[in-house]
Amino acid sequence: MSRALATVDRLLFFLLGVVLVVLGLWPILMHFDVSFANQAAEWVNHDVWGSLSEQSWWVYVLAGTAVVAFILGLWIIVANSRPHRFNKLTSSASNDEGQVTMSMNPIAGGIASALENLDGVETVDRRVTYDRKRPTIAYTVISSAETPLADLRAEIEQCESDIRLAFPEMDVDTTYKLHYSKLKAR
Repeated sequence: MSRALATVDRLLFFLLGVVLVVLGLWPILMHFDVSFANQAAEWVNHDVWGSLSEQSWWVYVLAGTAVVAFILGLWIIVANSRPHRFNKLTSSASNDEGQVTMSMNPIAGGIASALENLDGVETVDRRVTYDRKRPTIAYTVISSAETPLADLRAEIEQCESDIRLAFPEMDVDTTYKLHYSKLKAR
């Protein structure tokens, strides 16, 4: 997800949250005779609002609002459901004579398998996606509760060093999320 899309999503959810909080508090404030809540309720003149549909311009405003809402809603759905994954990465070793591409899913799978063979590691999940317009391989490492963090970090740093040595031309970011499983009762 790009930063701009995340910002738009957060803004929309913030505004939706504010509207829902106001709509939830308004009847409560009216019940306790808070003056500005009662004034807002008096501002809602049902006769005036009810007669809006009889105005000649009402159909155009309604149609324009429907078209804009439809386009915005469709854009939000498409932008949030678009896959941000990639598989092939062009190597910097490419030149005019040929292009060298690397399939990242098998490479990431091999690295995940190697990480699973480390002492104390239970499972490793991998994800090959774009994160803020950068190709990224994200690993989620779940280890047993008894595994020392220092040992685990040293092994992962060595693995990262081996990756960069094996693929020096690979322009991809890597992230490692370390999780511990629950400690089992004896």
